[in-house]
Amino acid sequence: MQTQRDHVHAYQFLMGRMSSALVLNDPASAEVPSRRAITGAIIGLVLALLISVGFGVFGFIFPGGNKSWQAEGAIVVEKETGTRYINVNGVLHPTLNYASAVLRQGAGAKVSLVSRASLRDAPRGAPMGIPGAPQSLPSAQDIVGAHWLFCLSGGNDFTLDFDPDTPAATLPTDRYALVESPTATQYVVWGGAKHRVAHPVVTAALGMAGEQPIRAPQQWLDALPDGPELAPAVINGAGSNGPVVGGQARQVGQLFEYHAANGDVELFVLRRDGLAPVSRTEFTLLDAMAGSPDPVRIDAAAVAAAPRSADRSLTRRLPDLSQARRLDRAAESLCLRQTPVGAQVRSEVVLAPQSPQGGVVRMPPGTGVVAAAVPVPAGRRTPDRYLITGGTKYLIPDDDSIRALGYGSVPVRPISTELLAALPSGPDLSRAAMGVTGRG
Repeated sequence: MQTQRDHVHAYQFLMGRMSSALVLNDPASAEVPSRRAITGAIIGLVLALLISVGFGVFGFIFPGGNKSWQAEGAIVVEKETGTRYINVNGVLHPTLNYASAVLRQGAGAKVSLVSRASLRDAPRGAPMGIPGAPQSLPSAQDIVGAHWLFCLSGGNDFTLDFDPDTPAATLPTDRYALVESPTATQYVVWGGAKHRVAHPVVTAALGMAGEQPIRAPQQWLDALPDGPELAPAVINGAGSNGPVVGGQARQVGQLFEYHAANGDVELFVLRRDGLAPVSRTEFTLLDAMAGSPDPVRIDAAAVAAAPRSADRSLTRRLPDLSQARRLDRAAESLCLRQTPVGAQVRSEVVLAPQSPQGGVVRMPPGTGVVAAAVPVPAGRRTPDRYLITGGTKYLIPDDDSIRALGYGSVPVRPISTELLAALPSGPDLSRAAMGVTGRG
């Protein structure tokens, strides 16, 4: 008679045959269908346990194995918090910013990313650093300044644009701009020069009476060469009796115009010795003077019969502004494109798109300029040098500090002392401030 154990064994045997038939397609196979899977799982668990135990033992014996922070002159960043340290004689000092760390450790310092565990037993010192120094520094490859734009922004404000990709076009010869200095002196900017408005009749005569001048800082105006002052010419003996023209005695200072058959117009002013040719601008200014008689139109016969003055100076004294039109300030900014030429700076009047970005200094993120203040003061051999980055200038007082920052071989751009003085200032970037002397 079968026992209950026999029934269980028979059931297990039947289930094994059914599993073999389903998995192996052979109900008579002597191999257990799931044997390999079970064996592999057990072996994998054992190996994982052994590896975990091995790492645990290694970590217990050698906690935090990264020793890169121990290198003299290292800049260390803690992985978990981003806290920055500098290694000074085996002691880690928290540093306020990256610029301070580089000044202390030098341009060749390596930044090491180290875990908190590796730094657990490292000796710590007091914080070091220059408050307000840059949190990041442009690399030597990111130093720009082959040229820059010195743009008027309205009021006494201006923008220095060091972005090399900002488009700019030379001010056309048929356009001018009326600008005003901080002392309310007005200038017409045309032809790459500034022309002082030396008489109140000028703006009205040239159609600028209703125009609001663009305010320009003095350093912007000083960068432009001076052109001839704009004022009506002084005609010696004006109002006295002069030669006969067109059959009538005329007064010195009388204006004449002759319209030739081909459409050309010749303009004259009467001097004591006869008709003197004048430019359109001179004619317009003389005609606008209070008390000036109306111009007289004469024919070819009168021109031929009249005596001619030997003075032709009024044909070239002033620029020809009569056909020029004013600058549309709503669409464009009036700028100087400044390019270093040796220790000098060449300025060219250009038009650039108005920038929506505020601030005095504009440059691509992560870039900078190394600038030298010119002219060099009397009695000194080297100029003050600055790093301009992030909208702020920082004085670099000596060659040692410049080399430590990695800028020993980058081009230094000459920028006027007055212009640099108008930029926001940060602290001096000095190795001496970081406790380093006599190192290069």
